[in-house]
Amino acid sequence: MKLSIFCLFSPFFFLFSGFPVFAQQDTIDCVKVLDTEPYFVKHKTAEQDVMLKRDIEILKHCGNFDSIDNEFFKGPILGALMLDQVRLGKPATYRTLIEMLTVFRETASYKDFAEGMVLYRNLKKKKVSLKEWETDKELFVRMGFTVNDLEDFKVFLSKPEHIKLTYGEALTQYMAEIEAMSIDK
Repeated sequence: MKLSIFCLFSPFFFLFSGFPVFAQQDTIDCVKVLDTEPYFVKHKTAEQDVMLKRDIEILKHCGNFDSIDNEFFKGPILGALMLDQVRLGKPATYRTLIEMLTVFRETASYKDFAEGMVLYRNLKKKKVSLKEWETDKELFVRMGFTVNDLEDFKVFLSKPEHIKLTYGEALTQYMAEIEAMSIDK
């Protein structure tokens, strides 16, 4: 009986004990994958989709992108970028996206975007401070807030229940409130 249980479970033991070795060997060969079509091109993907994550890993690894570039690595954004390139007559490949993003990284628009992202990341964690509002509002101007938006957001921030929030939390609540008002109309 003991021998039959061992025979029954031994293949599973060897399979699972060797699994980490197989998983570690899963490296990305850029030469082989760059001219292939990413999964997201023909499939609707969600943020947690394993295949989308694989596409993103390939782009990051083969394109040597940094943390600022991660903002482009969302399914809908990647899809829109790829569609623009395909409309220009380019193939729907990893190489096409990497080349396009590499060229974009050299533009003034990208430098502004990167500067805004760094500012946003820092401000997102910062506690709301009406004393420093004149300096802090610069980010919101860069995000496209109008003078009226800024005044409205400042009024929102002035409410006692919002004063202890970070700017990131406050912005999320503010946008939710704006969206709820537009749905009610």
